[in-house]
This record gives sequence, C-alpha cells and structure tokens, in this order.
Amino acid sequence: MYRSNYWETTLFFNISKTKNERQQIRIIFLLLIFLQFIPFTSVAEKVQIGTEPLSPEEAFVVDHIIVGPSEAVIRWQIHKFYYLYKEKFSFSSNDFIIEKVHLPPPEVIVDPFFGASEIYQNLVEATLHIIPIKKGKSNGILDITFQGCWEGGVCYPPVNKTIELSGF
Repeated sequence: MYRSNYWETTLFFNISKTKNERQQIRIIFLLLIFLQFIPFTSVAEKVQIGTEPLSPEEAFVVDHIIVGPSEAVIRWQIHKFYYLYKEKFSFSSNDFIIEKVHLPPPEVIVDPFFGASEIYQNLVEATLHIIPIKKGKSNGILDITFQGCWEGGVCYPPVNKTIELSGF
C-alpha cells in the first residue's frame, strides 16, 4: 500500500489517484523548476564568474570623425559582454543645429532590467547632420548621452560626454 508524505498531501500531488499520475506530476514539477534556471545559466556561460565590470569609459569607448562640411560620425567601441540601448542616445549642442541623427538597425533582446529592448553590441556609429549656429564658425561643443549594461548583471546610469567638434 502506498503511503503519502507531508509534501504530497500539502501540495497539488494529492489530486491524482494513481501512482502513475503522481509520478507524471512529479516529473512535470521538477521540469518546471529546472526551466526557471535556464536564462541565468545562458548568461553565466558568457561572463566569467568573479569578473568585475569595467568602468563606463572602458566598456564604451567614444571617438568621432568629421566626414563632410555638415556631417560628423560618433563611434562607440563596445567591449565584449556589454551593450548600449538605442533609445538612450541623445545629442544636443549650443553651437550646432542637429538636423538629423542616423543610427544603424539595432538588435532586439529581452533585457532582464528593461524587458524587450533595442541594443547595440561591439560597434555602433551615429551619423549626425549638423550646421553651425554662427556662420563662419567651424568648431563647437556636442553633448552626448548614452546608457548601457554589462551582461554580468550591471546597468550603468546614463553617461554624459562632451565632444569638441572642429573642421567644418
């Protein structure tokens, strides 16, 4: 004769009457518990245990180039296991009118902090079409803001950076 234990009588195991049904429910229950840990193991396989996150300046290296009389390219070299959010880029200036900003198509991920998110990994370039506010002035300041995360579980606050543009 089968004798039930405390866990079977207090959980949902006692809804089945046959031994075979109880065994099937146990297997399903264990499978559900196991499936909860799959997202964490996929991230853990990428980032080495004990690794410390880089500073934002090291994780997201910013540089720029002037490519035409009214065009500048701002480039982020993104360290491995890091990413930047598309919607967190912003550009402003008191010296330039920013007519248009072009970013490449992003990758879509399910971010543990923000849900479905558009991101960039490895390298991203923003092409800005800009015009100096003062005629004849060929230099000025561009303020940029961006935000990203480390796949090891750290999201950085928004980073503000000032770039001096010259040579228009």
